[in-house]
Amino acid sequence: MCISYNYLRAQRSKKPLNLLKPMLSAILFLVISGCAKTQHYEETDHKSSPPTKLPHGPIALIISDSATETIRQLSTYNNHYKNSWTARFYMDSIRQAYVETSDPALSLNGVTQALKKRFGEVHNYQSIEQASRSDSPLIAKLDIKTRLINNRASEPESFLSLEFYTPGGHYLGTVDSNIKRSLTPLWTNNKREQEIVAEIRQQREIQQQALELLDQRLSKIPTE
Repeated sequence: MCISYNYLRAQRSKKPLNLLKPMLSAILFLVISGCAKTQHYEETDHKSSPPTKLPHGPIALIISDSATETIRQLSTYNNHYKNSWTARFYMDSIRQAYVETSDPALSLNGVTQALKKRFGEVHNYQSIEQASRSDSPLIAKLDIKTRLINNRASEPESFLSLEFYTPGGHYLGTVDSNIKRSLTPLWTNNKREQEIVAEIRQQREIQQQALELLDQRLSKIPTE
């Protein structure tokens, strides 16, 4: 079989590139996964009016698509610092701070507890249509937007919103809370380990403060 010189030359030129591919892939993965994802979302008008009054429970709770996506992204963030091989390059205290402050269920569990305290029973449904066929006299749709610290941004934020409806689909009002902070970038100014850990832990504080504010605003709405 006759093989041309040009063919052999082309094959030789490919070998270095093929050998480099795993290395380049590893480097690219390190760069990308080392920077936790930031959830970008448009700023919305949070000046919605709260309900003047609400019926007693039980309450039907619906998790919005946006909240579901936020929980999914938090799970990815949390799993990265908990299990990925790139996270092992961080000091243990820094890695642990990332893990402990990115609990995907923190906001959902906190809102559920606040609703239980206010309305008694809370039942979960997939849609308003399903909830409207239940025996609950009140429907709430939950939205969650959470932005956490990463290597490119240090502006953690937690936004929670509950839209209330009657079983017939009549809108009653919205209760929401929004807490955010602007921190200096983590990896600048020669910060010490303790300083970095303290700043990372602020992102859990922000989520808890948003829950507390939502609970306070819920408690001010009379029930009938």
